[in-house]
Formats: sequence, structure tokens, C-alpha cells
Amino acid sequence: MTVRRITATRKTPSGYVTHVDCEDQPGVLVAAADAILDIEVGQCTYVVSWPTRRATVMHVTDAGGGYLRADLDDSPRNNLLDLPDC
Repeated sequence: MTVRRITATRKTPSGYVTHVDCEDQPGVLVAAADAILDIEVGQCTYVVSWPTRRATVMHVTDAGGGYLRADLDDSPRNNLLDLPDC
């Protein structure tokens, strides 16, 4: 399985990630729906690295549908939102 490190995200004003930029293909945006499919079928694992830790990106659902989420710590905040914009 391929491991792809996310380095930046494109977000909606309400805080949903719509696209990710990965280290292995800088500047080539992957739609969140495509990343979710990659995760669900086991084609790729997406990760986010911070200086001291690494978090696996997950596909989670809420009342609005499915979205990407990375949990680096115990806070309820989606750590993908802390990445730079792309």
C-alpha cells in the first residue's frame, strides 16, 4: 500500500477539506472524494507529519456526509485544518 504525506489542504469556509496536496506530487491536488476512495479501498494511506508526531488521515462521517480528518492529539479539532492552504 502506498503512503502519501499530505503537506497542504484546500478548505471550504466552513472547514471541510476539499483537496489535499501530497509530498510525492507537489502541486497536483487530490480531491477529497478521491482520497476517501483511496482510503476505503485500501489503495493508499494518507498521513500528516508534524515535528514530533505523525497522524493517519481517516475517512469519517457526520450528518453532512463523509470527510477527511487527522487526529494528532486529544482535541476535537481536525488537525488537517492546521496545514497551509494550497
